[in-house]
Parts: sequence; structure tokens; C-alpha cells
Amino acid sequence: MNNRDIFENTVSARGQLKDSEYIKYTFKEGAKLRVLFVGNSITRHGVKEEIGWMRDCGMAASCLEKDYVHLVVKGLEKKYGPVSYCVAQAVVWEYAFNKDGEVLAQFAEVKDFDADIVILRIGENSDMELLKTEDYYRHFDYMAKFFFNDHCKKVVTSLFWRYDPIDVPIQKVAEDNGYTYVRIDQFGERADCKALDEFWHGGVAKHPNDKGMEEIANAILKVL
Repeated sequence: MNNRDIFENTVSARGQLKDSEYIKYTFKEGAKLRVLFVGNSITRHGVKEEIGWMRDCGMAASCLEKDYVHLVVKGLEKKYGPVSYCVAQAVVWEYAFNKDGEVLAQFAEVKDFDADIVILRIGENSDMELLKTEDYYRHFDYMAKFFFNDHCKKVVTSLFWRYDPIDVPIQKVAEDNGYTYVRIDQFGERADCKALDEFWHGGVAKHPNDKGMEEIANAILKVL
């Protein structure tokens, strides 16, 4: 069943970060593990005062340390020691996913990061008009193969707000290629996993709060 929140997410897909900020690296001394996170506002959204969002982290976590990216890193570090990680905020792919290589070219440098684990947590902002005419399976498959390397652990999640025209092809891409698929849409159905009473802006408020971020992180950590 589709989650109507995907239609009520009024946080614009454009202007979430400056173009020069789409890629952010954090290197840790002595790290033997590298993780690449590819996502959208749930992964990272810069400050945007006009919608009441005053943080630079996964929307709508209460702080950087509470978003799913940093919770996953924290969980991995408990087992493996220091972890270096890269966040590729790829919302530009979502609203122009039909342009494939042209859009993804700006993320080419992350290939040199040579991640051991790559997590694709993306899709909610995919242009719905394009969905009517474009093969989402083909474009998501292209994007996944762009970010994954030969040796990395390959993880793909569902949407937070389930929407079958996007979720079904994402899951099929994962299954057809042997990627590890993680469902998180069950959390998008829970009021306690969204920041409903924490922000005046309805779109921001429908994003995962600290509880939602923790549930997403735990779901991902279970397969790592």
C-alpha cells in the first residue's frame, strides 16, 4: 500500500545543498573500513531557514549524531574500529533520473573513495511525471551500478514512504543483481518515527525523527 506522505512531502528536491556540497568526506585515522552513503534529504539536508530547518544532517534528526548515517557509522565502529565515510547527497539524480550519466558525472570522484560498503537510501523525490514515461528500473539499475564497485557490500533500501511505482522496481533491481535489500517503509507508517510535532513545516515534519532514524540505522546494521 502506498504511503500518502510521499505526496505531502513539500520539502523541495532542489536547493537542499549547494552544488559544491553534494559530496562530503570524513576520514578517521587508522580506519580500515570505508562506507559510502548515497541518499537524499533523509541522508543530509543543509540549513534552509524558510522551512524552519536549521541543521545540516539527515532531516529531521535532532542533531548530526542522531541521523541514520552517523548511527550506522557508530554501530560499525563498535565492531570494526574507526570508520571513514562519504556522504553523496544525490537528490539531483532523483529529479532528473532519466539523464543517467550526465547527472551522475558530478559524483565520479566518489569512485576513488573505493568504499567497502555502499548504501543506496534514495528515491522519494523521483520525478513523478518522468515515472509516467521512463523505465525507473533501468535508470535505478544504472545509478546503482555507477556507485557500486566490484568488491563492496551492496545495500539498497526501500523508500521511507512506500510508493509502489518506485519501490517495486528498486526491489527488483536489488533482487536481480543480488544486492542486499532492506525494507524501511514500515517505519514511515508509524507516527512515532516521524517528527510530526517537532516542526511547523509539514514536509519537514513527515521526515524521520530520532526514533525513525534509529530504526532505519538498526535495519541497515542488521545486514552488515
